[in-house]
Amino acid sequence: MMDKQTLGITVCREKALKKIPPFYEAPYFLQLAQEGKKWGIEVFVFVPMDINWRERTVSGWTVQSHATWVKATKPLPSLIYDRCYYSNQKQFNEYQPYIKRLRTDPQIHLLGTPLKGKLQTFDILKRNDNLHPYLPPTILYQSAKEVFLFLEKYRGALVKPNGGSHGRGVAAILPQSTGYQIRGRDQMNRPMSRHIKSKEELTSWLNSFINHSRYLVQPYLSLYTPDRRPFDIRILIQKNEQMQWEITGMAVRTGKPQSITSNLHGGGEAVSIQTFLETHYSRQDIASILSQLTRISQQVPQTIEAYHGNLVELGLDIGIDQHGRIWILEVNSKPGRTIFIKTGELELRERAVQLPIRYAHALLEQ
Repeated sequence: MMDKQTLGITVCREKALKKIPPFYEAPYFLQLAQEGKKWGIEVFVFVPMDINWRERTVSGWTVQSHATWVKATKPLPSLIYDRCYYSNQKQFNEYQPYIKRLRTDPQIHLLGTPLKGKLQTFDILKRNDNLHPYLPPTILYQSAKEVFLFLEKYRGALVKPNGGSHGRGVAAILPQSTGYQIRGRDQMNRPMSRHIKSKEELTSWLNSFINHSRYLVQPYLSLYTPDRRPFDIRILIQKNEQMQWEITGMAVRTGKPQSITSNLHGGGEAVSIQTFLETHYSRQDIASILSQLTRISQQVPQTIEAYHGNLVELGLDIGIDQHGRIWILEVNSKPGRTIFIKTGELELRERAVQLPIRYAHALLEQ
């Protein structure tokens, strides 16, 4: 029998974690459990591989009093929030049969269907003419030829994994009079910088760096503050208890000088959007930027849902180049919320935790 008042959360098993509970995002899930209690919803965290399909039960973790995580075996929840993060393609492939079985089970409802790769998401967004001006040219990497094509057409090229996150494996390739400068982060998220002298050497480096992974090529965009710090804007959009989309909050991530990414995992810092915009833009520019960001935030979730299926929340990463042009950099269906703690906007963080529970409650009431 299904437990109708349980919200299941799927996670990846993290063997390297020696703590209890053995999964990432435990502080977030604890807050979800505390919020869920107000709505009569128990939060239960489990790994998809641990499901006993014959008995429709699963072993996992739940929160008891005093915020203590305890192991338990429970009926398989009918409502599931997918928070599996895949560190590489191998792990993704390993989990997909289990996630697919959950997604296709007629007795199970996912809070939202996770997005596929970045290219698939961009292809969906291109179907909306209103979003065209905000989408950088993006193609699938098949050989070094695509990179050289972009280097001829633009001031530089960016290569990034189709399924990556946190800035891992992202590299900018910038032509110089003596060859090419490469800056970015390797697959272990370590800063990387090197000079390459020839086309042949660059081709060899690309083959080694990409190594048969699914990669994208984009123009290198000058997304910097005047003091050469990379930055982007993170917008969190979520469904509320009325099952309507709302903008939970916006914040800015700034990276270290000379870095090409601003991810918090790569040493970036967070600042409130109002503070950032007032520091770098005129009042007129701020009004225009905020108007465009609101429009994008309204159009992106509707467009994706029309072609992809139901979602519960989205994180949009937006860039503004040195000419003031706005670009959609990435769309993430499993966004983090740490940024609002880093900016000190705790009421936004609180709202970001409340909404998935309220949306889950609305679905359970149906």
